[in-house]
Amino acid sequence: MDVNAAPAPAPASSEHFYAALFDIGQLLVRSLDPPALYEAVIEVLERRIGALRVMIGEVDHTTGWFRRIAPARVAAGMEDIFPDRLPFSVARLPFWEGTPQLESDIRHAPGFEMFHQAYVRHGIASAVAVPVMKFGEVRAGLVVRSSHISFFSPRMIELLQQAAASIGLGLEAHEQRMLLLQSVREEACQRRALRLLSEMVKVVTHSPDEQTLLADACRVARRMGGYLVTWLALLDGCDGQTLRLCAHDGLADGFETSPRLSLGDAAHRHNPAVIAMLTGQPQVRHPPSPGHPDWPLAGDLPHPRALLALPLLVEGAMVGVFVMAAPDAEAFALSEVQVFSEMAVELGLGIQMQRAQAARVAAEQNLRFNLQHFRTVLSNQYSGILVMSEDNRVKFVNEAFCTLYGLPEAPSELENLASSAIYERLKKALEDPEREWQRVQDILARNETVKGDEVSIKGGRTFLRDFTPITIDGVSRGQLWHQRDITEQKMHEARVERLAFYDVVTGLPNRRLLFQLLEKTRTRAMEQRSLMAVGVLDLDRFKSVNDTIGHGGGDHVLLEASTRILGILREEDVLARFGGDEFALVISGFDSREQLDVISRCILQALRAPFHVMGEQLYLSASIGWTLFPLDESDAEGLIRHADLAMYAAKEEGKDRGALYEPAMELEQLRLQAMRERIAQALQQSRLQLLFQPIVYIDGLPGLHGVAGMEALLRLDDTGQGLIEPARFMHVLDDPQLARPIGRYVLDEALKRCQSWMQEGISIPVSINISTRHLLHPAFFTDIDAALEMYPGVMDVGFGIEVTETGPSMDHARAKVVIEECRRRGIRVGLDDFGTGSASLSHIQQLDIEHIKLDQSFVRDILNDERNMAIAAGVITTARMLAKTVIAEGVETSAQGDLLASLGCHQLQGFSISRPMPAEAVAGWVAGWVPPSTWGTLVNERQSLLAGQPDGG
Repeated sequence: MDVNAAPAPAPASSEHFYAALFDIGQLLVRSLDPPALYEAVIEVLERRIGALRVMIGEVDHTTGWFRRIAPARVAAGMEDIFPDRLPFSVARLPFWEGTPQLESDIRHAPGFEMFHQAYVRHGIASAVAVPVMKFGEVRAGLVVRSSHISFFSPRMIELLQQAAASIGLGLEAHEQRMLLLQSVREEACQRRALRLLSEMVKVVTHSPDEQTLLADACRVARRMGGYLVTWLALLDGCDGQTLRLCAHDGLADGFETSPRLSLGDAAHRHNPAVIAMLTGQPQVRHPPSPGHPDWPLAGDLPHPRALLALPLLVEGAMVGVFVMAAPDAEAFALSEVQVFSEMAVELGLGIQMQRAQAARVAAEQNLRFNLQHFRTVLSNQYSGILVMSEDNRVKFVNEAFCTLYGLPEAPSELENLASSAIYERLKKALEDPEREWQRVQDILARNETVKGDEVSIKGGRTFLRDFTPITIDGVSRGQLWHQRDITEQKMHEARVERLAFYDVVTGLPNRRLLFQLLEKTRTRAMEQRSLMAVGVLDLDRFKSVNDTIGHGGGDHVLLEASTRILGILREEDVLARFGGDEFALVISGFDSREQLDVISRCILQALRAPFHVMGEQLYLSASIGWTLFPLDESDAEGLIRHADLAMYAAKEEGKDRGALYEPAMELEQLRLQAMRERIAQALQQSRLQLLFQPIVYIDGLPGLHGVAGMEALLRLDDTGQGLIEPARFMHVLDDPQLARPIGRYVLDEALKRCQSWMQEGISIPVSINISTRHLLHPAFFTDIDAALEMYPGVMDVGFGIEVTETGPSMDHARAKVVIEECRRRGIRVGLDDFGTGSASLSHIQQLDIEHIKLDQSFVRDILNDERNMAIAAGVITTARMLAKTVIAEGVETSAQGDLLASLGCHQLQGFSISRPMPAEAVAGWVAGWVPPSTWGTLVNERQSLLAGQPDGG
């Protein structure tokens, strides 16, 4: 085919050129994706100007090829003229610098030999490649071929350059649109995460108990986040290495899986929950292991595409993990995980609330574009956008901007206004117009990108402002201002801030904020050389308030108490809530201790007034401990500790009073701690010892049948001081760490001795003293069963426990349940030290106890003090009516025993009968026991009086 012989195509007219440019401009307005844009541009060029074999290829720098994008489909037989790819070598250096590459005689142009046959076959004589620039870089090539050498006139090439420039603008617009859409998606994810965090704070704040908190947390997280399943597991308290599933949402009832998971199980070492627990870091898996669902997910559940495991900490200690499973593989982006980590902090604290910090990420990309081609995109933004030209006139403003500032004009009415004119309209909304104007001038002077600049708006609103200079090809083309309302976000941050530093119930500073305020006041007191008082106040018997009117009523009492105290203090003084019913006070500017005494008395008096809550009238009191700085030169923690010691001293002195710290208080505390360590060491070294003291019947017989039983009495065997009685280490017996080990030792040793007596032919019941803390321990009956399994014969002769009524942590409701279970098992239960605590006979009637022990403080002076005798007689008589046995302890003389016998006491115990003895001496003492002859006579006389009969003698 002779190309030169073909007639020359008619040149395109100016009308066709303009029509082509107009059509391409309309394509840009439609915001097509790049492939669709390429196809449409090719169609316009072929239709409007008669372009032949038009092709657009994109630059692929990773492979060094131009990849054909359009036309996407090639007709059969046209593959050689529309190759899938072309090497970079076909483009000369000017092309990469933005200059069109014209090949007037393409059949003889060097470098295109591989395509010569295709050009001849398709009648191609000339071609031009026009670079497509995006953001100043060649990103594609527009290739147009012609069957005539003279087709590509300068005007035609100019048209093609304008078409390539329009394509480039379209590519830039598409990329910016994608970036903006990505920003919107990220902002939506962030808002969703923040809403979930906010709801989780509410759940933590309002849940009545821990189980409800865990269940609600799973429910809220799953339903607000749209997840497949959520679950929460905590470390089992037994070994600290086992996760126990505590709550879930989305798991079917009765799902087949173990409710526990060992952290050391090698089969689960890749489980994200295990990894989160071991590392203390959130773990994200995309996707989970196929075919091996992570515990506790069962195989028949919907398979999640993403899994997030959040470690839970309480006071720095790892306690569990919270896991969310999502159907979307792109879930749990970094910004979301950051927010969920804060949610995990809130959730992990449980009852104690800590600061939950909501992450805020505002990602606004630098925009580089021609404003005219982006009006549609920017007008539909939710954020306010203002574009100023290089001569400081409004070039573009969107509807959201007018709405934010309450401007009555439409966006089009504001265009072309000078910066001073637009400012006059905006200043009505600004909190401080002059200051904001100066800040704007400073930003313009620097002409640098600014992100996250806060603007104060009237009515307490806050805007977040971004500033981006617009520069095209190194030339300033104006500025872009981007603003959005973050008032709700700031309010949420303020609420989270308050939760971190203030008590929820009273609104007072919490422990965290207290130490900050205390340190500031301490520094000021040193500078001013004045006295500062630090106090710790505890409401007396506050537990009875919760027992009477519930925890809701207790909260009302705490709020009312704090209000009364604040009414006495000055504005600069500090009142904080420690937790529970404890408050801390910091009062500065004292001249003397007398002033502190006056304030202390006023506070105590204010709290004595009745509290009217929920129809109840409650009477409370308080105990306050004080310390004075700089007389007490301790740091902040030391001052609080010393005030706390003084508060406990006030309680020991009778409550409803104040006490001032003295160094001796801390010495006493050290002494008690030293004794605790001695007992702990003695327990390890087997230096605890049991002695046994007989309890005898008043109207009993000599020898074995006159002995009611033996009480096991604990002693500390100190090599330097001999045997030390419990009075010196009574506080240790209810120690949280030692109460159970000591109780198990006493239980095992007493039953072992009892069984050895049985083997010697002496069948005597044994009783032991159980501390309140051991009695109420969940494993109490486990310890009982273990000891009885070791010494099964003991129950044949009888075994009993005695509980003191002055136990520091006595929970009467729980104690009632435990005592009833003991009685069901055949274990006798008695109440020791009766009369020294708060128990009453009516209360005793509610407990299934067998006997009460009249405290030795009443027996000691019973012969000389008529009141003690009256109390003893009343207790004995009433107890007999309730079918309770009365044992009088501390009987040191025969006269005391005679009097108690005449009053009708059932059993006696004391030095006049026998001192405590080693287990080896019990059999011999029992064999030789002879009761005083007077007891039988006195008992008979009393029985005769009760029966209304004359004395038989």
